[in-house]
Amino acid sequence: MDDNQVKNKRKCIGKQKKAFHRLAKDMNITCCDEPTQNLVICNGGLVTGLKREVLIEILEKITNKFIIIMPPGKSYSFVKFENEQTASNVYNNIHGKNNDFHNGILYLAFAKSIPELENETESLDPPPGLRLILDFVTPDEESKILDTLNWNNDEYSGHLKHRKVQHFGYEFCYDTNRVDVDKPIAPIPEELNFISGVFIKKHCGDLVYDQLTINHYEPGQGIPPHIDTHSVFEDPILSLSLGATYVMDFRKDNKKVSLALPARSLLIMSGESRYAWTHGISPRHNDVINDDDDGLTTKERGTRISLTFRKVRRGNCQCNYPQYCDSKNYVNEEIDNSVAPGLENSYVHKVYDEIAEHFSETRHQKWPNVASFLENIQPGGIVLDVGCGNGKYLIEKPEIFMIGCDRSSGLLDICKKRSREVLLSNCLQLLFKSNSLDAAICIAVIHHLSTPDRRRNAFIEILRVLRPGGKCLIYVWAKEQRRDSKDSTYLRFNSKKTNDNHSTDVKKIFDNLTLNIHENRTNFRHSDVLVPWKRKGGGEYLRYYHVFEESEFIKLCQNLPNSKVEKIFYDQGNWCTILEKI
Repeated sequence: MDDNQVKNKRKCIGKQKKAFHRLAKDMNITCCDEPTQNLVICNGGLVTGLKREVLIEILEKITNKFIIIMPPGKSYSFVKFENEQTASNVYNNIHGKNNDFHNGILYLAFAKSIPELENETESLDPPPGLRLILDFVTPDEESKILDTLNWNNDEYSGHLKHRKVQHFGYEFCYDTNRVDVDKPIAPIPEELNFISGVFIKKHCGDLVYDQLTINHYEPGQGIPPHIDTHSVFEDPILSLSLGATYVMDFRKDNKKVSLALPARSLLIMSGESRYAWTHGISPRHNDVINDDDDGLTTKERGTRISLTFRKVRRGNCQCNYPQYCDSKNYVNEEIDNSVAPGLENSYVHKVYDEIAEHFSETRHQKWPNVASFLENIQPGGIVLDVGCGNGKYLIEKPEIFMIGCDRSSGLLDICKKRSREVLLSNCLQLLFKSNSLDAAICIAVIHHLSTPDRRRNAFIEILRVLRPGGKCLIYVWAKEQRRDSKDSTYLRFNSKKTNDNHSTDVKKIFDNLTLNIHENRTNFRHSDVLVPWKRKGGGEYLRYYHVFEESEFIKLCQNLPNSKVEKIFYDQGNWCTILEKI
């Protein structure tokens, strides 16, 4: 056996071992060395782009009696043969060898059993209110529409991370899923007005649409799952597909429906499908579709153009889906000063004492802007870190004196073990004289205060202890975790890629207060939330947060006594400010 053969054999064994672990974990499938009538295609499945018809061609060179099972969302597939001898013959002819049909080498393994998935498709009925009209426009009308579009016109066109886009009537902002009704732009082109007549002819409702978004998708591009904001747009929303067929995914809670949108078809989203189900297109180069004859297979994507027609709403939404609606308060989130101390004690102070060790293990990296602020403190300066946590910012710098305070005795114990100068203190009552400090930082603290008054008082208390001319840097969590079409680090670390418009659990705090439980690594839908912390070794704790909207934060900073705003900025999902005491 030459060196190449040895390398190939090792590679085959490596591929098989990886598949063994994956199959055991995913489907409780046991692979074996002895021949069985079941084969696993270790590196060929719907996710890898292996087409059912290609696999059929490969197998039919050897036998025509087999059953192919291609599980959705998996990188492997299964084949069941009449007997062990046929399976062995296929294994010997295909495993680790080049073939004429597939770009690459297929690696096979024997399995003791295979899942009963042959007829498994996403067979859920379409979401209520969803309607797809095939051949909505003629091929000539499709060509007419495509000829009308000018992707070189900067006035109407833009480039997003995942596709090109044009807006008419009003610009649709993908950061917020809204439009600014006070800033109309060029209206829908007259050349497209004939489509409104087709809407009427084919009974698509009687709305006069005044907003149009046109998306240009190339293979590999998509759009994240979302629900068009209730208060901004009427019902229904219409989407006309031109060019290539793409699959759109609809989700609600744990339900998922995938729907192929052929060229010249019109999708009507009304009722529950418009208000309660997210819709999105995964960024990939092929789609899994259901072939009526052969079951699930893959289809390569081409260029798709979609025209989404919306009617801008004037006034609040009156839908029956309050848990997804921005016009309605799904839960009672009104927090007053009578319940605030109890809420913060139970869902902030006690929690941090419980999770102090684990929390500290996850807090090592310093924010660059915070480190830069501290580097600019003049020699001899006295600096306070309000809510110092594990003391990571209490730097050992001989020319300045740093002291930290925190409400958590557990975190302070960690600071003391590191020989940091710290004391127990609440940010609303700092144990320092007025006008006594040169600078202060307060990083990720004030968003744990549960009323506007308490948050404002924390700002004022920090300013109180500063001398005139002293400066403070304050960070709070932002409600806007996606800005300028870019996700914050918080969202980018979402390994599950959970959609943003999921329904949330709620927790009753007191008789008159219920709060939403936020799903980690997703966009915030509510300002006052409980955020889960999963402690290493088990146990989940809920921490209270108030996430700040941009306008709210700016207004707060600009209306504080005895201070001036030096800077307000956004830093990776946080609103930040540098204030100077005057």
